Amino acid sequence: MAIDWENYGRDRRERQEQFSAYRTNFYVEGNTVRKMSAVPKRREETTPKKQPGRYPQRKPVHMPGISIKGFVFFATLLSVIIFTSFSYLSTQNEVQQVKTKIVTLQNANEEQRQENEELYQSIVETVDLSEIYEKATKKLKMVQAESNQIYTYRTKKSDMVKQYADIPGTDD
Repeated sequence: MAIDWENYGRDRRERQEQFSAYRTNFYVEGNTVRKMSAVPKRREETTPKKQPGRYPQRKPVHMPGISIKGFVFFATLLSVIIFTSFSYLSTQNEVQQVKTKIVTLQNANEEQRQENEELYQSIVETVDLSEIYEKATKKLKMVQAESNQIYTYRTKKSDMVKQYADIPGTDD
């Protein structure tokens, strides 16, 4: 038997209409006539309401957490971290203070060097080499050394010359 898919929905509706017509138009015989609108009542389950405050007191439950040894370890670790960070910060502060002190000392040193340079220039400007040469040759009767009077020697120790005796012919 082949199904007519084009009219499938229409046939189905027609059959449902026939079935519903049969249900409404039926004949009842006997003394056990059913009531059409009789629907059994639902039973409502009554649950007793819980009354607050009637529960027994619960004992405190030991919650799994950190032990005393772990707490001491973490407290010690925290104190070491705090101590280290404070010492680091204080060291950084000291380094910063030393840097500022170095800068102020360098500025003071530069000022002193500049002042010394200015004083040296003023001294050099006041000294007249030609005047010194004239005083030495005329007043003090000094003469310029000749090449056969100059003795040079080398020492291995240092550039310093030690004088063990007075130079003859000089009066102090």
